[in-house]
Amino acid sequence: MDKICTYERRRNIIVTGTPGAGKSEWVDELVLRLCLRHQWKIGFFSPENIPIVYHLRKLIEKLTGHRFQNGCGMTEGLLARSEEFLAENVSHISLKGNATPDRVLAKARELVVRRGCRIFVFDPLNRFDHEPAPGQTETQYISNLLNKFTEFATQYNCLLILVAHPRKMNRNPTTGATPRVEMYDINGSADFYNKADYGIVVERDKEIGITRVYVDKVKFKHLGVGGVATFVYDPVNGRYLPCEESHDPAVPPEQRARNTVYDSSCWLPEKELF
Repeated sequence: MDKICTYERRRNIIVTGTPGAGKSEWVDELVLRLCLRHQWKIGFFSPENIPIVYHLRKLIEKLTGHRFQNGCGMTEGLLARSEEFLAENVSHISLKGNATPDRVLAKARELVVRRGCRIFVFDPLNRFDHEPAPGQTETQYISNLLNKFTEFATQYNCLLILVAHPRKMNRNPTTGATPRVEMYDINGSADFYNKADYGIVVERDKEIGITRVYVDKVKFKHLGVGGVATFVYDPVNGRYLPCEESHDPAVPPEQRARNTVYDSSCWLPEKELF
């Protein structure tokens, strides 16, 4: 993935893909890796990950490489280190009443000031309580909303990740195949592609057992050239394992993922002793 795309702050990433493709799981891993590598603290607005303890459990599995249950390598020490790391580096935005974009951004500003958050994940867009102005079209509303998100990322030196669902993708009546989702397929406006600094599509091929991550847009060429990266999802720890995909039709579908790079190591940084 690093060969086709790198990230910097003051940018926005728009991620899409069909329901069940693994968008949220993949974004969770991306932001954890950025946090571990660059010490960018994370703020989540993710109403679909309620209760929050369930989301924290998934993050702990990714961090430790172990399933969150007894007898699977999870020790009290690992759990304590994980909880300490998440308490220091991860925050959740939880609002009572309408979760309008303005209210969520106001909470995000507080997290920048109080906690030093540098990554924000808004997942998904359709869980905001949208309040378009009278007479405003959907296209106009989305354009203004994306401008707000971009201005926030720029003003507060953050990387903002927005997960947005595509329109319903119809199967080809002849082949029965569903076309690959593209950025212009995001429901509501072409501005999801036009105003994105990065455009990413997550696709899960259940027959082959591979997740393809398409980087369809990188606004600045020094940040990447785009392309596709392939992964095998590990259900034990929720990690995405880099792999190669065979396109030889003679190879059975279940054998097309090859050279998978397995990783069950603990990602948690060692505590410094003074």
